[in-house]
Amino acid sequence: MSYERVSVKKASSNAGRPKGKAAYIVLFDWEDIQTYTRDDKGVRVTAFAFKTGKKPIGIYATDSTQNVFHQLSGNDDARGFIHHVDFEHPGDSLELNEFLENNVNGRLGGILVPCGDPDCKIAGLPCNPLKFTQDNGQSNNEGTKHTIQLVQSFAGAALGHISKQLIPITDDAVVNSALGLPGTGGSVGDGL
Repeated sequence: MSYERVSVKKASSNAGRPKGKAAYIVLFDWEDIQTYTRDDKGVRVTAFAFKTGKKPIGIYATDSTQNVFHQLSGNDDARGFIHHVDFEHPGDSLELNEFLENNVNGRLGGILVPCGDPDCKIAGLPCNPLKFTQDNGQSNNEGTKHTIQLVQSFAGAALGHISKQLIPITDDAVVNSALGLPGTGGSVGDGL
């Protein structure tokens, strides 16, 4: 069924209140995706599957810095949305730097998993992926961290909504547990 305009009411009296987020951002390479489908209204993801042997990863992100959103861009008759995934990662581990080195020019997607909500946000599109636009490292008397930003190159469809039930487990059992992902499996590892 295609979209028909309907009234959009206030979701609740506290709809604008900040919401808690899981401790990890899920990241994946669009090259690893076998199936990605949105419904006729263009926002709800209805099918999401990885190629055999491929999995997403989780990167620890300070919860108060996680920001997955879209921004309106473009001129008349060419407007669309640019997806953003912003977060800070504390520390300067070898694993994080290896991830950055090997994905800095990758074609990525990201998923924000809110606490207690089965509806997650998915950023990036198969032909309009997220790309690194910022990694500001800090290692001084004020702290040690990386401030990371991934952004699409051009405007397209709105940020997607995806059920937590459709998100495959990551490569790490501890991350899967922290995200509350359905299913079992994954090897216990350190994660990022």
